[in-house]
Amino acid sequence: MMNPEPKIPNPEKIAKTLKKARRACQEMELARLELDEAIALLEQENRNQRKQYLNKVLN
Repeated sequence: MMNPEPKIPNPEKIAKTLKKARRACQEMELARLELDEAIALLEQENRNQRKQYLNKVLN
């Protein structure tokens, strides 16, 4: 029994899929960068609050 030959994907469909995949990766990268910024802001706020608390306790 012979296996049917594999279908060759449509080059236009491949290009469209790659374009969508690249865009999805870029969107995820942007979301990661925005999340990194939010985390940095929260960490800075936490440090500021801790510093204020320690200054209050020690003065």
